[in-house]
Amino acid sequence: MLSAFVVLFAATACSAPAQPERSCSPARPDVGSVEGWVGYLGAHPGDVALVADDGRGRIVERRAHEVQPMASAGKVLNLVAYAMAVAEGTVSPGDPVRVGDWERWAVLGGGEQAHADALDDLGVPRNGMRARDPGQVVTLGQVVSRMIVRSDNAAPDYLRDLLGDDALTRAAGAVGWADPELPSTTGLTVSFFTPELLPRQGGRAARRAAEWEIARRYAYDSAFRADVDSRQVPKGADEPAFVEGGPGGTARQLASLWSAIAHGTFPGAAIARGIVERVPEPEPGLLAIGAKGGNAPGVLARGTEIRRDDGTVAVAVVLVRSMSAEDTGRVNRSSVAFNDFLTAIARDPSILPAPRCLPAR
Repeated sequence: MLSAFVVLFAATACSAPAQPERSCSPARPDVGSVEGWVGYLGAHPGDVALVADDGRGRIVERRAHEVQPMASAGKVLNLVAYAMAVAEGTVSPGDPVRVGDWERWAVLGGGEQAHADALDDLGVPRNGMRARDPGQVVTLGQVVSRMIVRSDNAAPDYLRDLLGDDALTRAAGAVGWADPELPSTTGLTVSFFTPELLPRQGGRAARRAAEWEIARRYAYDSAFRADVDSRQVPKGADEPAFVEGGPGGTARQLASLWSAIAHGTFPGAAIARGIVERVPEPEPGLLAIGAKGGNAPGVLARGTEIRRDDGTVAVAVVLVRSMSAEDTGRVNRSSVAFNDFLTAIARDPSILPAPRCLPAR
């Protein structure tokens, strides 16, 4: 269906030369290569949402306005809220953070290796996956950087509790992300073990509100925390289906955020760029590449921005749902091909399948 895949070309002073019609010979779906990811899109048109904008007039969108789970790719919204708060003088990167206060948002068994890696990065001695001394102090800037670099799952809710929901909502508005679902990584994880606390009615908004209430209870109610930590996975639980209903958004919303970071259109954008742009020496012609991804059972997501020395900015976002356990496992072991796919379509959206090549849905 042509309407399912929108290709937009910005008007230019000179007409572009005609391009030869691309073949519809499908690439074999394979999450281990860039070409294979092009094939994956063709094989799973109803499960992939994307935006690819090369900043030079070529934009490709696929299901860009449909809500899908984002996993940790959504943590960049918390980063923007932090960067704005620093720019406005509300907080400082050097503010002290007691490690125990950070760890109160860390759920037993919920991404613990990422948190352990974060502690190791900061030189915090640990017993198992937790700090040996909860009273040890790190800085707020260090917590935020580990949220992006290591994808620490406790940091986003620590920030949300510190800054308040209004800060996240304002951050979303500043980057053009309308009607945001405020995510709670802690609440999502805890609610998997306490499904009886989730509302039966009210849709996504009611579930997001319940997840945040559950997260705060886990952080501040020691008896509840101990109860949750003692629970096993509920009998018959379908984790991919559960994650499917978790916090999410659209590819267009996330692309707007990455464009705002790259173009510096909100207070503190340079602070955010300093955390997400981690490619040490991009190739000639590029100033920087920033990115943040995330994955969960059946879910894969990533956003990226590329700043060029001619002042143009390329952006790409890909959200994938309903991945097989085999493909999810392969990407968990190595996401290099997926990351390269994002960079490739940001720079040249024309590598994506032509609209006529996609099956009707």
